Order: sequence, then structure tokens, then C-alpha cells
Amino acid sequence: MKNSAARYSNEAILSTELLRQLAYNEKMAELGKISAGVVHELNAPLSVIISASQMIMRESGVPEAVQEMIARISSEAQRLSQLTKGLLNFSSHDETIGEVDLNLTVDFILNFLNFEAARRGVIVRKQFDHTLPVIRLDANMLKQILLNIVMNALQAMENGGGKLLVETVPAGCDHVCFIIADTGPGISPESIKRIFDRYYTTKKPGEGTGLGLFVTKNLVESMGGEITVKSRNGGGTTFTVTLPVSN
Repeated sequence: MKNSAARYSNEAILSTELLRQLAYNEKMAELGKISAGVVHELNAPLSVIISASQMIMRESGVPEAVQEMIARISSEAQRLSQLTKGLLNFSSHDETIGEVDLNLTVDFILNFLNFEAARRGVIVRKQFDHTLPVIRLDANMLKQILLNIVMNALQAMENGGGKLLVETVPAGCDHVCFIIADTGPGISPESIKRIFDRYYTTKKPGEGTGLGLFVTKNLVESMGGEITVKSRNGGGTTFTVTLPVSN
């Protein structure tokens, strides 16, 4: 009887957690639709700013200081325009299988999370191997994998003063690899064994669903890749993702 009661209790807890997760997913889906609309609306004024700044820069007699300021405005507007276009592609539910530059994709995600890193006082360094071949896979799935791992690393360094290193390296003749290493508090040996389990989280109640790394592992494996993690309690954590060039 006790075993039956415990089993029903566990099933009830899982059912409650599943309902909460479904409600959260629905909320995030609606938020994503609204955000996509906002991002789309931003593109129009950004285009006007870029065009107007370029017209001013072509005018004669504009003081050098003003030229420099207008050039800065144009550069920042173009950067935001590229970011919004990337966000629109990212929010799409359509498959985006094609040739992907790993370095550009990593750079996009790091730029996207630049505010989050700065808010936490985390210094982000990038080290790219520019000899890497392009890889064939779903670009949005790759962005989701990167987003999950990098956000996980940033959240581990909430107290500030942390460092994050993201590297891209070759892994043989037919694989590429990216490595995300943080200087956070690390993961205990007990937790690291379960880090990719469904619903397992080391975050405070209400701060994590326990699905981020579970989903990440499944996405990586669906691409024919592999994800590993190494950590020392108090000594930071390193995630390594290896992906095939052709998928």
C-alpha cells in the first residue's frame, strides 16, 4: 500500500509539473509571436535611420565631428537591423536546414546575450577557428542549443565577476566542435550525473524547469552529435558539443 501511495504521489507531482510546463510553453509561444511582431516593426524605422544617415554622410560641408557621429549611428543601426533579422529567423517554426557557419552562429547568440552577460558582470571571450568548414544542419536548432548552454552558464555566475570563454575548433576531418567554459561555482559529482535528466535542475525553485539541458542533449543527438560536460565543484564548468559537418 505504501509503495502504491508513493507511486500515485509521484505521478501526481509529475502531472502537476507537466501542466505547469505546458502552461509556461503556451505563454512563451504567445510572447514569441508578440515579440516577432515588435521586431518586424523595428525594421522599418531602422531602415529609415540607415538611409538617412548615409545620405547625410554623402553631403559636402558636414563637419568631421558630425560625420563621425552619423557614421556611428549608421553602424549601430545596421547592427540592430542584422540582429532583428536574425531574431525573426530564429522565431520561425520552419525548418532552416542548410549550410551554416558555426562561427557566425556563435557570434550571433553571444551578441544577442550581450546585455545578459553585462547585467551579471560576466566577461565574455570568443576564440574562433576560421578554417572550419560550413556544416549542414537546422540553423535554428543550433541557435537553441547555444542559447540554452550559454544562458545556463550566465545564470551560474549570478554574483558577478565571472568569465565565459566560447571556442570553436575542428574535431577531425568530418566534425566540428564548440566549447563553452565558465568560471561559475561548478557542479557537484552527484548533480553532474543527472544534469541531462528530464526535470532535474540545480536552480532555486521557480528559476528552472529542469528541461533546458534535457532538450539540449536531445537536439544535439538528433543532429548526430554529442554533448559532454566536465566540472569541478568550485572550479567552473565546461560543455563540449561535437557536430558532424554533413547531416
